[in-house]
Amino acid sequence: IMRTLGWAWRWAEWWVEYGDNWEPLIPPGQVEAEMTWEELKVVNSTPQSRCDDARKCRLAAFGAALRNRDYDNEEGEDQQSLERALTAVISTRSLVGPLEKDEVEFFVTWLALAYRSKSPLLGFGQDKAPVATDCFCIHQEDGSPKCELGGRPLPGKARPQNDKGVFEPIVKEVDDFLKVPLHASPRRKSKKKTAD
Repeated sequence: IMRTLGWAWRWAEWWVEYGDNWEPLIPPGQVEAEMTWEELKVVNSTPQSRCDDARKCRLAAFGAALRNRDYDNEEGEDQQSLERALTAVISTRSLVGPLEKDEVEFFVTWLALAYRSKSPLLGFGQDKAPVATDCFCIHQEDGSPKCELGGRPLPGKARPQNDKGVFEPIVKEVDDFLKVPLHASPRRKSKKKTAD
């Protein structure tokens, strides 16, 4: 799961646009066709609602922070920031489905332990895979790399908006959610204009 979340800087756009259907476990003896949407725990969402959710939990920025092991740079506070960010992502119903509070806490604890293991299998930090430096790996708006936080604040660094909430105040940051994908790099276009 953590390895997949480390690529959220890229797949968040696909999730926002197309969604994903997760399958709940159906208890033995129950027939899916006879169950209500509530019993099936279906979370309805639209591209716009998923866009709002991805921005609220800072999904793409979280993936970039994991990929670069940015939580290792926060001396003493990395544990709290990481756990806040994980809690926001795992609490996003349209992404992971409806979970109880104790289930969220369980996943946050174990996923944080996986991150702190520094296993090379995670593909974070020095073990990350190289990615392209143009096209779909940079933001259309400013050409900054999606796989790096750059000037974006570390997800989870800010306290939640209220005492009972799990989401930090909304951060205005660049993303390519619900934008038409580019077939050519904005950098190449600007270089071509400069050359002309």
